[in-house]
Amino acid sequence: MELPPRPRSYSFSPLAGFANEYVGWLAAALAETTERHFDFARRLPTELLDVRLEEAPSSVLQVLSHLGWADAYWLGCLRGEAIPVDAVLDRDRHEPPSPFSLEETIAACVAVRETGLAHLRQVTDPHQPLPWRGQGKLTVHGVLMHLIWHWTYHSGQCGEIALAKGHSHPWAFEQHVGRI
Repeated sequence: MELPPRPRSYSFSPLAGFANEYVGWLAAALAETTERHFDFARRLPTELLDVRLEEAPSSVLQVLSHLGWADAYWLGCLRGEAIPVDAVLDRDRHEPPSPFSLEETIAACVAVRETGLAHLRQVTDPHQPLPWRGQGKLTVHGVLMHLIWHWTYHSGQCGEIALAKGHSHPWAFEQHVGRI
């Protein structure tokens, strides 16, 4: 069955249940970039999920597991307690051919996100510096912006794999302005 492309969204509301509306908005933006990536991956032929471009280190499934692992790391830093990750989020376990399905990988990403967002619902100041051993200042705002860009960047990487292998994603924008 052919899935319709995800419609474009230029404006969205903060997720409900957050003590700080701005954190709710950042969580909504992160959810949108994540769901776009899931939508894109679900539209790919199964055999394309394990493909790497030439000497590139990652397939689509490896990138997705990396994204879930990174969410666990960074959201765990924000809550001050590690978020346990399932073996499916170990990118090395997806060495082609991956023993894990796309849906297993997505489910593990969603479980990590739900755990991380549960803590963020109580955050009242997204700019308050948090305890951090690394360089720079760690804030909820900074980490959520990092994750939004992280998912966006790797979505482009996965799009490049698909395009290089002849798969074209039907962008919803085309229905309004035609093929660009």
